Amino acid sequence: MKRNFKLYRIIFFSIILLYFIYKAIFGLFLKTPDTEIVKFGELSTQKEYECLIVRDEEIVKSPDEGVIKYYVQEGEKVEKNYKICEIYTSSVNDKDKKKLSDLSSRINDIDASKGDFFETDIEKIDNEIDIIVDEIRIARVKGDFSRINDLKNNLNNKVEKKRRISGDKSFSGANLERLEGERKELESKIKSSIIEMKSSQSGVVSYYIDGYEEILTPHNILNIKYEYIKNIENASDKLKYDKVIYDQPVFKLTDNTAWYIMIMTDPKDSDSFKLGKNVSIDISDTRIKGEIIDKAYDEGKSFIIIKTNQYASDFNKIRKINLNIIKNQYEGLKIHRDSIIEKDGELGVYVLDINRKACFKAIKVLGYNDEYAIIQNNVFDIKDGDSVKRVYTVKLYDEILRYGKKYNEGDIIY
Repeated sequence: MKRNFKLYRIIFFSIILLYFIYKAIFGLFLKTPDTEIVKFGELSTQKEYECLIVRDEEIVKSPDEGVIKYYVQEGEKVEKNYKICEIYTSSVNDKDKKKLSDLSSRINDIDASKGDFFETDIEKIDNEIDIIVDEIRIARVKGDFSRINDLKNNLNNKVEKKRRISGDKSFSGANLERLEGERKELESKIKSSIIEMKSSQSGVVSYYIDGYEEILTPHNILNIKYEYIKNIENASDKLKYDKVIYDQPVFKLTDNTAWYIMIMTDPKDSDSFKLGKNVSIDISDTRIKGEIIDKAYDEGKSFIIIKTNQYASDFNKIRKINLNIIKNQYEGLKIHRDSIIEKDGELGVYVLDINRKACFKAIKVLGYNDEYAIIQNNVFDIKDGDSVKRVYTVKLYDEILRYGKKYNEGDIIY
């Protein structure tokens, strides 16, 4: 029994030893095949380019000199005819403004007290007027016309007395009329000396200018030379001041419904930009979209013109900048490019079936970069002469081989 037990132990440990030897040799020389489980993903082709921002801009200048007051913040969007600022010319001073304020206060005080002014006397006169009216009615019934004339004269005297106490002939009425006249005169003087500066159209307000507003315009964009662009600097002057003089710029209005990005690249790369195609641009921590509308060439450089109507912060202040341009974006099944092989003129990959056998499946590549490719999921159609052929391809969660060129169809992969 002891001999049998020792024999079993020797066999058991020999099997374990052989297993570890096998694993070591397999790990050193054979290597486990690389596979990947196919999943959905995204891929984009993008590159950073030197760019020039071109805008439709209007510089608004002061028609007179004076103190300026602003009502709109830098970068704020406004509608047409919106008040941007006011200019107070030298004919208006603080003394006039204070006098106008005082006049308004006195007028309000008189209006508030008019109801109580000589209230008792007015009530007494009203009662006397009512009595006289009744007496006139009675005299008319009796036909006592001489008395009627006397009563009418008395009535007119009472009405006149009431007007003197509370109406326009009273102290308060005359005083109020004089004060309102003074106020109207001052208001007219102040109004004529305040110049309202309004927006001529909707747009974005800025208080910075760089001197390129009349040169780098949408109408002139195809005529801009590379030599000129090379010397453009991102420098700007601030327009906000306490006082302005005649013809001094006070603000800039930028059309935000359409502005342009000019990409500078080499002619070979420009072929990757197709007219009419949309691209994405990363600018000021924002991703916006634009359309490629034109191309131009100068001194061995290609200029790609992109038009956009999307807002990006500070777009109205930036002139020259490096921007990340996303030319293409793809969605679908994402695989490594090294999995793709060509067989009988078709691109495809090796998919492992339930028995771990490598089976070739044709694929449709939607887009790719240096490392990955995005392919069609499940099925796609190809033209076969006059007919259309349906091809069943890689599906979500299929297991495919990496480095496909190392294998052959039918290989069993463990």
